[in-house]
Amino acid sequence: MASNQPTRSSLSEPAPLSTEKVSAELAEIVVFVDGRTEAPTILEFAGVLAQEHGTRLTAVFMQPEPAATSPEMFARGKGMLGVIEAHRARLEGIEADRRALFEGIVRRYGIRSEWRSLPYLSSEVGVPAYYADLVVIARPESAGQTAGPPGLAESLVLSSGRPIILFPPRGSVSRVRRIVVAWNARREAIRAAADALPLLVKAEAVEVLVVDHERHAGHGQEPGADIARHLARHGAQVDVHRLSSDGKDVGRLLLSQAAAFRADLLVMGAYGQSHLSEWMFGSITRTVLAEADVPVLMSR
Repeated sequence: MASNQPTRSSLSEPAPLSTEKVSAELAEIVVFVDGRTEAPTILEFAGVLAQEHGTRLTAVFMQPEPAATSPEMFARGKGMLGVIEAHRARLEGIEADRRALFEGIVRRYGIRSEWRSLPYLSSEVGVPAYYADLVVIARPESAGQTAGPPGLAESLVLSSGRPIILFPPRGSVSRVRRIVVAWNARREAIRAAADALPLLVKAEAVEVLVVDHERHAGHGQEPGADIARHLARHGAQVDVHRLSSDGKDVGRLLLSQAAAFRADLLVMGAYGQSHLSEWMFGSITRTVLAEADVPVLMSR
């Protein structure tokens, strides 16, 4: 039976010395922005990441849904043409503002860049994510307030096959120096740890967090030790923290431990299942998606 007291352990085996440098690099980051997202912070965060890793940064602007005032809804004839023109001008103004922010960040950090613009509800909106090494998108606050068409962030997490960083509403920008890796030895967590490797090897401190290890097979004799050694062999500075949830909500426990560690990033697998042709998130993933106030890298 697991102890109620949290335990920590260091690596029981030192990382071997080697003259070979293992490649763990990012070549392209894609950031999604629209007319509702708090563009300055998410663009700054993506810019900092791109500068840190020497990558190309592609911004994908998703044109927001046209919003009509009550008088505009009753416009007819030439009045309708005026409404259409007014909407077009508003959308152009929003995009120009976002692009100016982006170009200012690109100049400041001296990074290679590209700007793309997609119409509202374009069927191609998620495609740029498929060819990125890392994707940054705003974490949805609630239904109807997602970054882009409703469900885009969730859809990318579950179906893009790429690592997705969900940037929190009103999030602050900092370099990714301290990272918590939520570990349960399942496929999704394995994928997330591998996808996050370029960030993990540059971090000053990495904590592998193992909650209720007895509930999952595959941990080995010392839960968390094998993945910690694997990451250390790539150059990450790793510690292992094991604890019991004691019946608490595991999603909230992950977030509280990330806060206690002063993490700049939480890395975890995304769990979900298909039900009647719709994807449903697991409870832990759903909690983190809804409540995280720290950037979260999710992979599936």
